[in-house]
Amino acid sequence: MIEKHFDIPFIADLALREKQIQQNYRPIIAVHKWFARRPGTMFRGLLLSEFADGPLHEAFYKANDLSGCHVADPFMGGGTPILEANRVGCDVTAFDINPMSYWIVKQEIEHLDLGVYAKAAEALRTTLEKEIGQFYRTRCTLCGSNDAHVKYFLWVKVTPCHECGKNIDLFPGYLISADSRHPKNVIICPACGELTETSERKEPGNCHHCATELTLNGPAKRSRCRCSACGADNHYPNANFGSPRHRLFTMEYHCPKCKPSHTGRFFKKPDDQDMARINEVEKRWSRMRPKYVPDDEIPNGDETDRLRRWGYMHYSQTT
Repeated sequence: MIEKHFDIPFIADLALREKQIQQNYRPIIAVHKWFARRPGTMFRGLLLSEFADGPLHEAFYKANDLSGCHVADPFMGGGTPILEANRVGCDVTAFDINPMSYWIVKQEIEHLDLGVYAKAAEALRTTLEKEIGQFYRTRCTLCGSNDAHVKYFLWVKVTPCHECGKNIDLFPGYLISADSRHPKNVIICPACGELTETSERKEPGNCHHCATELTLNGPAKRSRCRCSACGADNHYPNANFGSPRHRLFTMEYHCPKCKPSHTGRFFKKPDDQDMARINEVEKRWSRMRPKYVPDDEIPNGDETDRLRRWGYMHYSQTT
């Protein structure tokens, strides 16, 4: 039974490790984003503690068959408990008031024809590569290859100072990556925007490019930010300014050529070529007439009011 067999230290270690490697560990629950998704190891531990025989640290690594058990989840969200129960043979029943939750879990758990899926996925990949693949390429800062693949574009919200009009980047902090997932801490310079890697997080030193003193704390905190040009205090968000602009400040990429001999991740400040690609994408988007981007007004509500406070009044503004 769970009161006797659930091993908190054992599961805590597994759950922590699962979250740390979630960029590489991609179970079926990773096919679609769901916020605050709990680790699968935690739910598997709960199930095995209740229904399996013997100590949890032994049962966890066995081929368990819990057929005959029926697990119900009336608030399934991302569906992690249901998927873990299904993996060990349980019958499952789940519900959620959110239709997106229902659709995601349904696609994750129902039978998939792998042959049909592989064919469709390859056709989609080929089409996307042909039409927009060039916009997801960048120059590697290490070897100079122009065939590095962009993984993430990192953007920061920008607001104008109410006194002098200078744009303020709403950085809550300048730490891009901690040394837990990269050999060193990666910090963006508040002056020139270049990236500096350092082993010291508390005393990061100076920017390797312009010698500006680095700091972890950004200007944006508790809905207030100070203008670096005139010193005026600004409040954000301010719906009177409309929806905020966004500025691309960093890119994470993958270089197939360098990866075999490289330790850690690849980051770079966007160069002129990258910004030219962004400008071309914006031009293309302005010429398009999207079929599936709703232009409805965002209604008032507990969650949607957050968007409205930032000046987003129509769903199309959030794309």
